[in-house]
Order: sequence, then structure tokens, then C-alpha cells
Amino acid sequence: MSKMLATQLTGLFHRLDQQELEIQMAAQCLIQAIGGEGHVYVKGYDDLKWFESYILNSEEHLTSSRALDTLSSIEALDSTDRVLLFGPHMTSTLNEDLQRLIEADQEVVLITNPSKAYDIPDHLIHFINLSTPRAIVMTEDYDKVVTPHNIAMNYIYYDIYTQMVEMTRDLNL
Repeated sequence: MSKMLATQLTGLFHRLDQQELEIQMAAQCLIQAIGGEGHVYVKGYDDLKWFESYILNSEEHLTSSRALDTLSSIEALDSTDRVLLFGPHMTSTLNEDLQRLIEADQEVVLITNPSKAYDIPDHLIHFINLSTPRAIVMTEDYDKVVTPHNIAMNYIYYDIYTQMVEMTRDLNL
């Protein structure tokens, strides 16, 4: 089983690496908040909700990050702010928040698995496919287990984080 898990995770990391440009664009979007003296507002959904606290409070937190839920309204965001939304799947709640942000002309980094039920617009959105639509390890009973949302999110976060650290040092921010 461990070989199968390692093989499947290697495939996941390869799919994430193929989004190198999207991840770089997301990092550049978020760094604009720091350079413009704004904030990166963060919100996680469902099984990735816990990662919101990590981004905000860990030793390797995003500079100038705040919880989106601390705002009284979306209108409290200004042009120097950026938003990072992430969840395992595109849900109605995530879509509603995304639509409100788009209507308010806010730039958003969105990390999730796409859904046929919801369109992800190109305008103001930097989309990264979480690449974890289903479980990846087959058991002896032909069940599939291990849906690695957390592993994928962690990998994407650290890719964005390291690029942002490099950019802030290069730009003396």
C-alpha cells in the first residue's frame, strides 16, 4: 500500500508542478497586497478550513494576512487588498463568496478542484487546480481511500510562500 500511495502522490505533485505559471501568478497577485500596504485576506472551506489558521498564525504565515471573516463586509476591502480562497471542492458557499468578491472588483487567488456545476471566471481570478478530485489508493476490497486535499494544499501553499519570500527580499518589502 505504501508504494501505491507514494506513486499516486508523485503523480499529484507532477500535476501540481504543471501549474507552475498559475502558482507564480498567484504569488505575484498576493505580493501586490504587501507591496501596496494592503492585506491578504484568507478563507478556507470544509476539510481545508483548518489550513486558514495555519496560513494566519504559523511560524511560516503569510505576511500581512488576515481572516476574511473578520471583515464586516466585502466592501471593507480596498484596491490594495487581495483574497486567498481555498477548499477541497467548489461548493455553493465558496461560489457565493467568490461571486461577491468579483462583483466588488477584488483580485482573488482560488485553490480548489473545479466543478461542472460552477464556472470559474477568468476575470480577477488566479485559479490553481487542487488536483485531488477523488481518493487515490485502492484497497484490497476495491475501495478507494486517501483524498490528499491537505497534502496538495500544503504543497501549493509552500510553493506560493517561498516565491513570496523571495519576491519580498528582492523588492525589499
